[in-house]
Amino acid sequence: MTGQSGRAQTPPSAGIREGGQGAPAVEERALHERISDLQAENAALRHENAALSSIIDTLKKGEDHYPQIFEGALTGDFVTTVDGRIIACNPAFTRIFGFASVEDALNSRILECYDDPGERDTLLMRLQRAEKIENEGRIRRRRDGTRIHVVENMVGRFNADGELLEIRGYVYDDTDRRRMEEALRESEERFRMVLENSLDVAYRRNLQTDHYDYMSPAIGEILGFTPEEMAAMDQDEVMDRIHPEDRPAVEGVLCTSALRERALLIYRFRAKNDRYRWLEDHFTATSDPDGRPLYRGGIVRDITNRKRTERELARVHRDLESAHREANLYLDILTHDIGNTENVSNLYAELLVDSVDGAAVDYVVNLKRSITKSIEILGTVTKIRQIHAGSPTLQPTDLDAVIQAEIIHFPQILILYAGTRVTVLADDLLSEVFTNLIGNAVKHGGPDVTVTVRVEVAEGGFIRVTVTDTGQGIPDDRKEEVFRCYERKQRRVGQGLGLYLVQILIERYGGRIWVEDRIPGNPGEGAAFVFLLREGDGAPVWPGAERVER
Repeated sequence: MTGQSGRAQTPPSAGIREGGQGAPAVEERALHERISDLQAENAALRHENAALSSIIDTLKKGEDHYPQIFEGALTGDFVTTVDGRIIACNPAFTRIFGFASVEDALNSRILECYDDPGERDTLLMRLQRAEKIENEGRIRRRRDGTRIHVVENMVGRFNADGELLEIRGYVYDDTDRRRMEEALRESEERFRMVLENSLDVAYRRNLQTDHYDYMSPAIGEILGFTPEEMAAMDQDEVMDRIHPEDRPAVEGVLCTSALRERALLIYRFRAKNDRYRWLEDHFTATSDPDGRPLYRGGIVRDITNRKRTERELARVHRDLESAHREANLYLDILTHDIGNTENVSNLYAELLVDSVDGAAVDYVVNLKRSITKSIEILGTVTKIRQIHAGSPTLQPTDLDAVIQAEIIHFPQILILYAGTRVTVLADDLLSEVFTNLIGNAVKHGGPDVTVTVRVEVAEGGFIRVTVTDTGQGIPDDRKEEVFRCYERKQRRVGQGLGLYLVQILIERYGGRIWVEDRIPGNPGEGAAFVFLLREGDGAPVWPGAERVER
């Protein structure tokens, strides 16, 4: 069937297929491309959003930790305005400067912490120029006025025009460290002054360079060299100045000094004037961990005068030994040969008493008395020599038996003694103590004298013995002297030897002796010789003995 116009009708799609893709296809493709772009943008946004979320989380964590770091810091952290207001600080800041609390600090001004308020303006100008101040020590003041030394670090915060807005920083208190440094410096200065002014020479020799790297000035007084001249000497030059006789020993010690820390050398060293001086060298060797010698340091002392004194003492000692042998010879002659002669003379004097009449009898009696006195003196000298001959052999001795035996020797006088049951450390010469003390009382007190012997237990393991008499007593100014009368040039024959013998015997037994008044405060009413003897080991103590203070 056909239309009235005679032309066939064509569908709209037929034109698109025949003429290419057409407008709708282009639009579809553009739509797909736009969707792809949007998807890519969306993916990028999601990635960026995830990154931002991570950053936000990190910032939140940082914000959570920042107060903890700020509050718990050991340094004193602070923020101040230019006009000095403290707008932030941590507890460490308050502790350093002595504020009661953070709030107390925030209500204060930073100038209160300055020892010199004018220093604040200088710091602000420096911050304006350099923007920061690093590790500078300052004197600051605590709230109570105490001065402290701190180390400060500060940085400025500025606006866009470069104007300083606030100061942030931290400080730490190094007062203790500064005090230690000052103490160390003072100690080093004192030590150096001691070294520089000492008569001894301090030195240190560098064993790697083979030269002295320190020598105190005293070397000039001893050897005549300056420290610089000594520092220029190498080992060979030093050894060449040591006396040839001493050199082998010195070399031997120096070779082995690395194997030990300390050593002592004594040698002669040729001084600048070519005279030898005796030196005593105490040194210490220092090595590295591998045992390699590094330094040898020590103290050198000039002992030349000491050596001279030692030689002189050795000579005197030889002379004394010779004199001692000679004196012993004289004592042997005195106590043996003359003693025998005196005994024979005494025998003849006794025979003469019965052979003469009239006035001659008095002469013979006086002669016999003199000979007897001479025999007594020789006996005392013999005992003193025996005491000085060597160390005593002491043993527990029955004190009562010794006293009773001596009392029998003086039947002509009244001796009061109550007895005792103690033992003392002594030897067979203990009886001489009582012989001389009782005999001395009879000699100076006459036949009517009364002697009292009293024994008491004293503290400290001692026995106190007192021998009193009713004689003429001893003046206070002679109580010490009576034991040394033998030393006086103007004394009677034999005077003082007995009491000297008593004193050295008591000291030989480990005790001491002194004189008191029989009646305290009345020297003319008799004397009391008091001495202490050591109590014998395991000795029984008489229950009735009175315990007294020494």
